[in-house]
Amino acid sequence: MKVSVIMASYLGEYDGASKDRESKFKRAINSFIEQDYKDKELIIVSDGCEITKRICDEMDFPSLLAVSPLSKKPIIKTIYTPKQPLFSGQVRSQGLLHATGDIICYLDTDDMFGLNHLSSLVSQFEEHKLTWCYYNDLIRTESGLVTRNVDIAEGFIGTSSIAHIKNIKIDWNNCDGYGHDWKFVKTLVNYSDNYDKIYGTCYIVCHIPKLTDF
Repeated sequence: MKVSVIMASYLGEYDGASKDRESKFKRAINSFIEQDYKDKELIIVSDGCEITKRICDEMDFPSLLAVSPLSKKPIIKTIYTPKQPLFSGQVRSQGLLHATGDIICYLDTDDMFGLNHLSSLVSQFEEHKLTWCYYNDLIRTESGLVTRNVDIAEGFIGTSSIAHIKNIKIDWNNCDGYGHDWKFVKTLVNYSDNYDKIYGTCYIVCHIPKLTDF
């Protein structure tokens, strides 16, 4: 199964933004490239952000020019769209339109994947034939990684903690504003009850406003 990772990228300043965002953006891309799972693609969707465009043009990652050994297509795509309101669902909807994978997951520009994140996702989808899933994430702190328990019953879940199959008839339209990710999760819940919490993934959250920023 091929995995499409969608990364919405607006590196401009806004209230609650993380520090050193350019270096974290590159770190996030590297964490995708270094995944032990090979059949993958990263779709970077930049909405009117010249900083993102400049970095993508300047980056000297040899793997950016690599192709998937299975699909023989570039593993990283960059899409530029007009500036959208902050936390607009339209940005990720554009990523979905360009995704070619069987499974969709998400990566924030200031977070990162552990080495086995995608391979763990795929094994769970293959074993349980899920439509979508959610999972705990790891918070990066000064003392190390701390597991954060994600409980969908309480609405305590974000984009970093979900994955779904590509072939679903929903999108991120009308999922706007702060809390846009929870709006999308509620859409998933209403769409299909074939979901479960899975374990063994490794999504590392490196920025939570007023709590941690690494």
